[in-house]
Amino acid sequence: MSFGGDPTAWLDFIDSQMPAILRLVLSTWRDMPPLAPDALEDPTTEGLCRALRRNRTSGELPFRIDIQMVELDPAAGERQGRMDIVFSPMVPNEAIYFCLECKRLNAMIGGQRRTLATEYVSQGMFRFVRRQYGAQVRHGGMLGYVLDGQVDAAVNAVAIVIVAQKSELGFVGEPNFSQSRFLPDEAGVFETAHTRAEAQQPFLVQHIFSAGSEI
Repeated sequence: MSFGGDPTAWLDFIDSQMPAILRLVLSTWRDMPPLAPDALEDPTTEGLCRALRRNRTSGELPFRIDIQMVELDPAAGERQGRMDIVFSPMVPNEAIYFCLECKRLNAMIGGQRRTLATEYVSQGMFRFVRRQYGAQVRHGGMLGYVLDGQVDAAVNAVAIVIVAQKSELGFVGEPNFSQSRFLPDEAGVFETAHTRAEAQQPFLVQHIFSAGSEI
């Protein structure tokens, strides 16, 4: 496949691979061991990244899979950040990638259960909307580790925060979760659409909410 010097072709390539990337994440997560109620984000994400690399399907996709990559060229005014898991196609442009941000939800912290829905939005979704991550691409992803297994409650808690911050999130249309256009028949996989500064097209965030080792 030849992309030449046209970055639009690289973006179109990411678009075409979105269903395969999401299926890889789903199938890999289903084989992961259950999470403890107080599981930490970094060790869980590291284990997932290793499993993604081992997954036989990943060998069929033309992507590198890396963890904790630094975005060297965020949007103007935004700080550099470490992206959790990055799928990078084999193209000569480091700004072309799919970033998957991973956040705990409904976690036990200091003996108390916290939804962490605010952190999911402020430390995850906002990084895409403000172009700290994925400044040159059209898609990003969020993976919520629902540690108590109550996925519906976790989704509802995040939805409440989204509505409260709908203006800052630049929603296209109503501030709610839609079924993912890439996996319309998969439960627990949603998307949101956002306007971003200097972007001609909406930015789509794919949301996967996972309960323990089952999605």
